[in-house]
Order: sequence, then structure tokens, then C-alpha cells
Amino acid sequence: MNEPANGRGPNPMNGMNGMVQVIIRSIAVVLALFLIAIAIPLFSLPIPLGLPLFIIAMILLAATSKRAHRFITGWLQRHPGVWERVKHIFDRFHRD
Repeated sequence: MNEPANGRGPNPMNGMNGMVQVIIRSIAVVLALFLIAIAIPLFSLPIPLGLPLFIIAMILLAATSKRAHRFITGWLQRHPGVWERVKHIFDRFHRD
């Protein structure tokens, strides 16, 4: 969702498909920010709800925003231990 396929995707301001794409990305960013706002107070609860909700929100934000994607991937590159755990989790879900 971050990049058009082979650089041939619709221009965000060109035609109806581009406008729909901009609207969907905007809704996804707002939803991700809303989930982050909910997750922050849940960190203090004894039931671990805040962290999974925060992770889901960050994945959604990284999928829809190029700037957030660069920030998250840069942070993961600076923290290789966290990146290894993330890769392990994704490998578990993508076993063939």
C-alpha cells in the first residue's frame, strides 16, 4: 500500500481511483492514531491490552504512511534484537 507496483500505480490526485486510495489511507491513518490513543492509557492496566493494540496500530500506520514506515524500519534497524523478535513472529505466521 506504500508504493505503486513498478511505479505504474495511480497518481493520488488523478481520477476516481486515486481519490478513493487517498480517502482509504486517510481513514487508516486516523484509525491507527485512534488506536494509539486508546493503547497509551491501557499500558498501565495489569491485563496486557495496551502493547498488542499499540503494535497493531503501528503496523497499520506503517502500511499507510511512508514517513511512519521509514521511521519504524529505521528504529528496528537501530535495535536488531527487537527486529529479530519481529521477524520470528512474522515467520511463524508465514510458514508454508
